[in-house]
Amino acid sequence: MSFLTLPEKLRSALGSKAKNIILRAGRDSGKTHNSTAICSLIQAQSPELDGVACRASYGSISDSLYSEMEKAIDSIPAFNGLFQFRRSPLRIIRSNGGGTVYFKGIGGSNFSRTKGLSPKNKIGFALFDELQELKTERSLEEAIASFRRWYSDSAKIFYLFNPPPMEAHWINLWCARKERDPDFLVVDLSWEDISPFLSDYDIKEILKKKRDDPDYYDWFYMGKCSGGFGSVYPMIRKERHVITPLQFEKILSSGLSIAAVVIGADGAVNRDCTALVPGLILDNGQCVCGLPFIHDPTKDGVMGYHTLVKDHIKRWFWSMVKDYRLGRLENEPSSPYFREVPIWMTVDQAAPDLVQELRFFLSSRAEINPTSKGTVIEMVSTVQSAISNDMLYIVDYGGHYDYVKNAFDRTGCDLFNQLSLLTWNEKQTNYDPITPNDVADSATYLARLWYCNPENINAFELLTHTAVGKKRIADILGGKA
Repeated sequence: MSFLTLPEKLRSALGSKAKNIILRAGRDSGKTHNSTAICSLIQAQSPELDGVACRASYGSISDSLYSEMEKAIDSIPAFNGLFQFRRSPLRIIRSNGGGTVYFKGIGGSNFSRTKGLSPKNKIGFALFDELQELKTERSLEEAIASFRRWYSDSAKIFYLFNPPPMEAHWINLWCARKERDPDFLVVDLSWEDISPFLSDYDIKEILKKKRDDPDYYDWFYMGKCSGGFGSVYPMIRKERHVITPLQFEKILSSGLSIAAVVIGADGAVNRDCTALVPGLILDNGQCVCGLPFIHDPTKDGVMGYHTLVKDHIKRWFWSMVKDYRLGRLENEPSSPYFREVPIWMTVDQAAPDLVQELRFFLSSRAEINPTSKGTVIEMVSTVQSAISNDMLYIVDYGGHYDYVKNAFDRTGCDLFNQLSLLTWNEKQTNYDPITPNDVADSATYLARLWYCNPENINAFELLTHTAVGKKRIADILGGKA
């Protein structure tokens, strides 16, 4: 690498034995420029090897990775005439018929798009740029699986991203896992690592931002997860609002009980999920969200609401009644000797067929009505208030049960992940569509019914009339919130 002047952190990383190098960086850190320069040099020094460079969108590559690599090669006189630059499709080809650099888009809904890569030679480098632009981890894993069998023994694989502000974003979680993987090396870069190459004006503006808006500075320039910049629910914290099943049992054995259940339900549209979230209303007025029902048509296939409710949601519902000890079970007669907890279900009004099917199968045990929606801002403000006042908690079961596959899907705490990942669009009028919101919407509906319900407020007050003097969750768990 004698041709290159690199930040010391990156130079040390290249000298390590790690095959996989993750560059977690703030803006103006030089991560893309330096990485493409390294890859260009690898390609020039290894005539028998190919290379591959990727971003989420193929359309953005020509002005980024391709352009950077072209400039890096042209800047080294010894490489003059060594490569040919093709644009349809994007390729950089060694003039004497040696290795080729391929450029690939790995984002979008077609997870098989990278399977068609069939290089002529082994791959000497792979560069994955701006990984935070990918919607899901699966896009990256599919690409890795497609390229991995072509890697040479000496190959270097670079993963580049600017950390999104939310700690629960998939790329932040993926990187945290890889920090514990001995085959990966994580390098944190910031503008400070390349400050000798920045203009005085650049440095002056960066330091102004540090003085005037330190939270933004930490995220934008230092690459630190602020946990809230641009987030719809910046106040939610895992250590504060998420509890374990054992902690929930402790709460219920400490004198509190479930006074009512409010279930929020969001119907599927196109490829969206159908989700139901139970809000377990304690007799002190606080709400604990239990194990959700989630049907993902991309995993389990598309099915009509009749089949979905009859074969799957119905099983989830009666399992919830049994697990949370809400009273009589399916096909059991009513009895004055059993305490029967009332259940309300509020369903997205955009899914009237789901409302009808739920009423047909579950109306003997639950009161089911379409939700009364406000604007997105109004509904969000209700949830924000509930979270900020420690009135909304989430039980983390480590995933949810897939009733189609009859297996537990261990994808983490679905509701917390969605709430913490939701960000505003540019106009601050709705969610950014990049993040799924089906489970979060279900929780929004139940919170709106429970905490913003002028029609039923008297009934709820009667249910929780003993709330005065009742302990709060934070008291029971020793300062949980």
